[in-house]
Amino acid sequence: MSKRTIRVFINGFGRIGRAVARIILEDASFELVGINDICSYAQMAYLLKYDSVYGTLPYEVSIEDDTLLIGTQKVQLFSEPDPSNMDLKALEADIVLQCSGMFLSEASNFPLLRNGAKKVIVSAPPSDTMPTYIYGVNHKEYKGEPIISNSSCSANAIVPIFQIVDMYFGIESAMMSMYHSYTVYQNLLDSKHYSDDIRRTRSATQNIIPLMSSAAEATATFFPHLKGKMYAKSIRVPVPSTTLYELHIQVGKKTGVQEMNRVLREETGSVYADILDISEQPGSSLEYIQSPYSAVLNLPLTSVVQEDLLRISAWQDNEYGYAKRVVDMAKYIAHY
Repeated sequence: MSKRTIRVFINGFGRIGRAVARIILEDASFELVGINDICSYAQMAYLLKYDSVYGTLPYEVSIEDDTLLIGTQKVQLFSEPDPSNMDLKALEADIVLQCSGMFLSEASNFPLLRNGAKKVIVSAPPSDTMPTYIYGVNHKEYKGEPIISNSSCSANAIVPIFQIVDMYFGIESAMMSMYHSYTVYQNLLDSKHYSDDIRRTRSATQNIIPLMSSAAEATATFFPHLKGKMYAKSIRVPVPSTTLYELHIQVGKKTGVQEMNRVLREETGSVYADILDISEQPGSSLEYIQSPYSAVLNLPLTSVVQEDLLRISAWQDNEYGYAKRVVDMAKYIAHY
């Protein structure tokens, strides 16, 4: 593909889909050509324009028939439950960003290719053997596969940190606690819930709720030697955005706080620049809303016990920071 504008179609216009759209609108490398979700076009326009976390979009947004007008840009809208019914060839879509959270296998995304899309990026861990890439971790190993996964928001935060620790000190095991903002899959008030996890019946705005997490499995994809040696728990807290990661890591090589922080500073300033950042400030979750990084390491919270048990703390805007990596990955594979 020549170095022309990358034509993007978003399937699923929820929190990640809309964050992706906001990022794409500010990047001249992209053109947003279509959006599909199972809701009214009026809701799509309204939720893009007004966001309780990220503020009001600085463009005029309106609807004309089945077209979304964003400033002077025209975007084709669909409300189609079956993606195989959408003509993506007519839109000349280069990449579909699969942000629905529903189509997690290669087979379920093949209809998008048959209908004209050149590539698909799934914004979630796959349910099958779909190739998985994380920008800044293994994206340069991309082999031209038409359907790939961008893994999870948690894996995008954890894996680059683990790469650094494993390279310098050798990870033997790990436990990960994620103090995670509530999501749309939780209840506003106590009520019945489709999940088998009974704690999901409780109000997300009034409780701290420990939930199971797939982060250990997603992380193990990149560290096969740690399969079965990691555990993760997502602790949902009543804030609408950001996650605090508390990573407890057993290492094989002895170290201390000063050495650990020196290594983190060096790596975030070089190999992982634009992917990871560091903070020396006593910030709270609000300071990391709309952070473009996969994670911001809070170095004053680093601690070491008996020279081989590390605690590393990091912040992430689990929507916006993850959406930035989805867009980065799209830009990388579009010209492959």
